[in-house]
Amino acid sequence: MRLTESQVSFFHENGYLLLEDVLDENELGPVIDEYSGIIAERAERLHAEGKVTATHADKPFTERLLRLANEAPEVTANLDIMQARGEATFNFLKNPKILDIAESFVGSEIICNPIQHIRAVLPKRRSQREPTPWHQDAGVCWPDTDPYFMLTVWIPIVDTTLENGCLQVLPGSHKMGLFTHDWTSAGLAVPPEHQPHGLEPKPLPIRAGGVILFHNYTLHSAKPNESNSIRWSFDLRYHDVYQPTGRPFYPAFLMRSRLRPQTGKTDYETWCQRWEFALENSKGAQAYRWPR
Repeated sequence: MRLTESQVSFFHENGYLLLEDVLDENELGPVIDEYSGIIAERAERLHAEGKVTATHADKPFTERLLRLANEAPEVTANLDIMQARGEATFNFLKNPKILDIAESFVGSEIICNPIQHIRAVLPKRRSQREPTPWHQDAGVCWPDTDPYFMLTVWIPIVDTTLENGCLQVLPGSHKMGLFTHDWTSAGLAVPPEHQPHGLEPKPLPIRAGGVILFHNYTLHSAKPNESNSIRWSFDLRYHDVYQPTGRPFYPAFLMRSRLRPQTGKTDYETWCQRWEFALENSKGAQAYRWPR
């Protein structure tokens, strides 16, 4: 998928771009199946241990984890990309459509940044955390990334609405530089007194398979999940191969190279091994520029 000049111009002017219907069921399905399998395994184990009264196998993907978490909150732990390390997820990171979009902004030598997540956002009444507060992705990186552009690709794998916690952005905020972030109960955030005045938040509801792109300096947050189901989404980051990643103790992967095509062919086993090694040997590393 190649972007038009007007789409690229809109992104550079506003700091974000919403694209509907980029990915189809054949591309989202394997990831949903993979996480459904992970949840099913946990449900069986917790049921065998007497921690849940039922496995809720009859519930849909957007509800099953929630039903289990009502009795055993630990079921939601360690679901993130680098922890679960599923093969379908690994293949999703190098989806050609996603890389085509990234290439429109970062060039032909594309790194998949290690600051990457899959998020299962529980309804507000069940969540242990507040909604994701206003922040910039540049704020969660080491300062060595400050001069560089990094593209965030935010992908819902279920429909994302005003009710279940869609993203919202401050259009044009990417032109204002890096804001000071403080630690809150919900994570790093730009305090209200440091946020720019005169910019109106733009909510971005989007169907599953759509994509939201934003600049690493764009202020964004998530609305609270007021629904009765889980909001599942990816946030992935891509940039030029010669830039720092902002997390040097975690592995980055070259996902596409037009100059050296063979170098972008990392296999699944290597990906797993590098993540296992990094997670084991980076314990205690200072991940953020602003200490807790």
